[in-house]
Amino acid sequence: MAQRKTDRKNRQGEQTRERILEETMRLAARHGYEGTRISMVRKATGLSASSIYWHFSDKEQLIAAALEHAIGTHLQTIPTWPEFSSGEDRSAELYEQIFQWPREDFWRFGLQMAVVRPPEESPARDRFLEIRRESIDWLARWWKPSLPEQMEQRGMGSVLLGSLTFAVRDSYFLRRHAGRQFDENRITWMLALSVDAMADRLGELAGEAPIAIEGEPPAQAVECAGTQTGRRAFLQAAEDIIAEFGYDGVTVARVCERAELPASSLYWFFKDKDDLVAEVVAGAVQNWEAARLDLTGQRAQGDWTVPLRGQLRGVLEGTAAGTGILRLGLLLLLQDGNRTSPGVQSLETVMENMQSITTDWFSAVLPDTESEEQRTELAEYLSECLFRFLEGLMLARQIDAHSWEPGLLADLLAVGLHRAVEKLLAGSAAPAGR
Repeated sequence: MAQRKTDRKNRQGEQTRERILEETMRLAARHGYEGTRISMVRKATGLSASSIYWHFSDKEQLIAAALEHAIGTHLQTIPTWPEFSSGEDRSAELYEQIFQWPREDFWRFGLQMAVVRPPEESPARDRFLEIRRESIDWLARWWKPSLPEQMEQRGMGSVLLGSLTFAVRDSYFLRRHAGRQFDENRITWMLALSVDAMADRLGELAGEAPIAIEGEPPAQAVECAGTQTGRRAFLQAAEDIIAEFGYDGVTVARVCERAELPASSLYWFFKDKDDLVAEVVAGAVQNWEAARLDLTGQRAQGDWTVPLRGQLRGVLEGTAAGTGILRLGLLLLLQDGNRTSPGVQSLETVMENMQSITTDWFSAVLPDTESEEQRTELAEYLSECLFRFLEGLMLARQIDAHSWEPGLLADLLAVGLHRAVEKLLAGSAAPAGR
């Protein structure tokens, strides 16, 4: 009898712990690490604070355990990874299995943690980065047989293809801004065809001559808020804090400490903390707009990969040498769709305009189709695919250790998308049954 009571108590304790973990992950995915409080978990679960602290010593331990629990559940649901296959089957496996990972909110939360640079060690962030690296390494092994055996940089080339594939996954968690809804099955098939063609293109380039795959690590400009004065000191301090803790980590006390100025000075320039953050975001949006992909006036005579490649190289070089401004924008786009932070709409408007201009350009350079409406629709889907690649790569640039050669990336993206369009126009369609 005593044993049965003990077993029942243990089961109840595990159920309570699991409920705490699931509610914590749900809250963290919506509010971020800094915005999640033990009091919020207590309210969501209906448990007392003492009950929560019985299982977890502090917030860091709780969130690390919640992320580990979410990852464990996730790993039970992903498909069995296929062996490598070639030709059309490779695109099909990308479409049917690799691009069908569950799109759980915990991954959005993990990306939010990965983009920031906390000053202290974070077990939850470290664990997420470990899982992400393992996933990219698996994809690199999946891709390696597709590259020529005699390719000198075969191993690094396979890591590049794994990173391009994973950029597609990460892009799912950025707020979409195209101004319309897309058929996700069709988009996924276009992405699969594109990445497949990029693998072929990489092998072709390697067969012609040795190629540079890795780029130069960016030189990070270090700006000390304490050496500045007034308004700019507070803005720089807020930017630095966002880069370390995310938007929810900005407090008046932290900003003043970083700027080495009193709170009275902050309130001389800004109405409150939100006013300060709004100005930081406005500056970030302006910088994103200045670095936009702009194909206006870029004419294409038959092969539209040439002007596209040139424009993409400029954008990718800009992001490789970029500052924390890119990180600020990505943190906004990674926020849960139910949240409205200052500047999100402005950034989405900038991105939507960029994508609209790109769509118009694709519509002008694509070959004739059965109707003008069909060509416009294909241009919209092509533009959406391009921006998913670009935004996923921008995100990876903030997280991963590897830096890829911008010229090579631009070539792979342009040629991969071009060949995908050729296949679509020739009648290629996604496998049935999904």
